[in-house]
Amino acid sequence: MEDLQQLRDKAAADFEQRGFPTTKEELWRFIDVSALAKQEFSNDWQSTEIEFQPLGKYSLVFENGKLSTEKSNLDGLPEGVKVGSIMDQADARLGTLADSQSAFVAANTAYFSDGAFIEVAEGVQLDSPIHLIYLADAEGSAFHLRNLVSAGKGSKLTLIEQYIGEAEKVYWTNAVTEMFVSDHAAVDHYKIQQESNAAFHFQTMETRLGADARFSNHAITTGAVLGRNDIRGKLIGAGGEAICNGLYLLKGKQVFDTHMFMDHAVEKCNSHELYKGILDEKSKAIFCGRILVQQDAQQTDAVQSNRNLLLSRGAKIHSLPQLEIYADDVKCTHGATVGELDEAALYYLETRGIDPVRGKAMLTFAFANEVLDEMKCSAVKTYVEKLVQEWLEKVSG
Repeated sequence: MEDLQQLRDKAAADFEQRGFPTTKEELWRFIDVSALAKQEFSNDWQSTEIEFQPLGKYSLVFENGKLSTEKSNLDGLPEGVKVGSIMDQADARLGTLADSQSAFVAANTAYFSDGAFIEVAEGVQLDSPIHLIYLADAEGSAFHLRNLVSAGKGSKLTLIEQYIGEAEKVYWTNAVTEMFVSDHAAVDHYKIQQESNAAFHFQTMETRLGADARFSNHAITTGAVLGRNDIRGKLIGAGGEAICNGLYLLKGKQVFDTHMFMDHAVEKCNSHELYKGILDEKSKAIFCGRILVQQDAQQTDAVQSNRNLLLSRGAKIHSLPQLEIYADDVKCTHGATVGELDEAALYYLETRGIDPVRGKAMLTFAFANEVLDEMKCSAVKTYVEKLVQEWLEKVSG
């Protein structure tokens, strides 16, 4: 615990010295967080009556930043699986992945008050997802949530992180998830972000993959007035594979930033990234994806794609896909597109008797569906399909 306190003290000093990033910094030049920096937040706890729907047998529920054992359900967890509060653990791996120079990571390390600890032993394969549910409606509060996930050799885990907030409430969610995926292990990870439309949401996820490990991440974003996902992975074992997909649905004056970094450190590893955005009104999105192929990472196969659909002339997207390659035997591609709905396709639907509003919703859903089709967990896919359809009804109506 002394080492943890030292880690916290150093992070607090770093955050105090560094402060929040500004648009003068290259990695933050398209997103202005000064509105967050000007806010004053408390850590006063209160319960919440927000409704939620568990998407598997096992759920860990946090209300306004604190674990609720009453609302959680871990009955029947198989032997070899440990799930609980990060506050009850003293794991030396904490902070060994998310040790970047980010002010948000520093603030989280210094001030985290709860989060999930999940450890799956070697060879254990769970037959149902573990669902982490974060409920927030405490006006003016800050929630620094820390998660540590470890999948042992040959294990299999489906993990869902869901953030749900009450509309119009102003608060700050600042989460960090560190994930260790051992050799031959498989982790299927989902993030569903449905924060308050007045909230701030920032998360950093750092993942390390061993040999022949499989990791997939699917990030669905509809909430928060201002936020960012930092998704970072490192493939350190031959034969590893990372799949990162995302869908962000923005309207009003929402601003959301997605930064993705995949580091290929060894040979024969694959990474595929597909991020799509649908933007309406005066919303703004940023996508910055970087794939690094180091010199020893021969026979790398990496694909990165960012596609965006603007439903309004007032919406804006900054897309910056990047490849940085130091090996010569690789297959790597990247690309970005920005467009509007196809008028010819809309006209075709109208000639078949389909109402223009419905036709617009159908084409928009078809655009999003490529990301949804990549979801292996049927419970999550069904839930997200409904979420997307409800969002489209609001913007189409």
